[in-house]
Amino acid sequence: MLDIIHLSNNDIKGGASRAAYRIHRCIKDIKHDLKVDSSMKVVTKYSDDPSVDCFNLENQSWLWKRLQPRISRYLKNHLKTNNYSMHNIAFPNTGVLKELNKYDKKSAKKIFHMHWIGDNTISVEEIARIKSPIFWTLHDQWAFCGAEHYTYPPIYKNGKIIKDIRYCQNYSKSSRSLLDEKGFDLNRWTWIRKKKYWKTPFNIVVTSTWMFDCVKNSSLMSEWPIHLIPYPIDINKWKPINKLHAKKILGIDTSKKVILYGAIGGTKDKRKGAHLLEESLKILNNSYLKNSLKKFQILVFGESRSEEFIHDLPIKFMGALSDDISLKIIYSAADVMVVPSIQDAFAQTGLEAHACGTPVVAFKTGGFLDMVTHKQTGYLAEPYDPDSLAIGIKWVIENEIRNKKLAKQARKKAVEKWDSKIIAKEYINAYRSVI
Repeated sequence: MLDIIHLSNNDIKGGASRAAYRIHRCIKDIKHDLKVDSSMKVVTKYSDDPSVDCFNLENQSWLWKRLQPRISRYLKNHLKTNNYSMHNIAFPNTGVLKELNKYDKKSAKKIFHMHWIGDNTISVEEIARIKSPIFWTLHDQWAFCGAEHYTYPPIYKNGKIIKDIRYCQNYSKSSRSLLDEKGFDLNRWTWIRKKKYWKTPFNIVVTSTWMFDCVKNSSLMSEWPIHLIPYPIDINKWKPINKLHAKKILGIDTSKKVILYGAIGGTKDKRKGAHLLEESLKILNNSYLKNSLKKFQILVFGESRSEEFIHDLPIKFMGALSDDISLKIIYSAADVMVVPSIQDAFAQTGLEAHACGTPVVAFKTGGFLDMVTHKQTGYLAEPYDPDSLAIGIKWVIENEIRNKKLAKQARKKAVEKWDSKIIAKEYINAYRSVI
């Protein structure tokens, strides 16, 4: 018997947590000659799934609960950076380790499978003292970086593109000089702690070729075992519904083309590229479509309204959505899903859109190189160029026959590449290679 315990900050709130939960469920539900049980341990539980359980942190001291957020806030306040990515120091110890090392089942081999962790999930030092083998699915770059969950996006300085590769350079002091960063070097301090305590290599799982290359080039994990396994999706649950019916359900004129964008927090997270989409929509309206965007409906999910996003175009905010049925209707109503992320390992929105037969337009970078097949399941624009993004959106929606072909091929790719049953078997084989 093989017992897989997934560790995550929560189960279904946020892209990384939704992905972690899907991985847990696809492993738990598969029938395999290797007997496997899968469960999930989280800090905060949002689902009603009995296979998901919260950490028992009642034994944490009142002092720790008061001190931990203050320590984290104090250290982060002494870092002056333009990197808008979330930062996580994973310090001090949370008390989770004691519970994990007590977790046992007779006659069962145990693997801890880590996912996205925040400040209050588990510390760097506690991870090092987990007794059982560790798998770690990387939903961002934090594991091999410092405190940042994503590196600086490319910086344009003196006509040159400067990339943040401190994670390839041991976070040396000199490697910081090219970045717009001052004050306490929180990233170097966090990385040094990882290097000091993580002596035994973990089994790293990456979801895209881009992330694979990042890990292989990192100073911390380049020699560690790496498995390339995409995110899973239940293709029987996530599938297209009639586009006209979906539009009617949402109260959208069926004659209008629907341009869809969605992210946690809607347009607020700069890494998700809403500001670049905004520029693209203005370009479309002013040139390529020649003020014909009134024939289109722009949908945004993830927030109820925005005071800053453009208001002179037909935009409808759908609010924060987490239930699969509502999301499936929205994806099915869309003629194109735009995912203009500056950095993304393997965006859940793009995966879900493919499964629902919706073409995806994204930048030719990160996990999108694996996700979107250019001019077959969508369009890959030149990185961070709003004009190229606008051309991609126009190309996808301007021809009805082409759009339907793209939709069909997007669904086909999801079925062939990311079906939960396929991905579950890949994980089982990876576990087998360790035990």
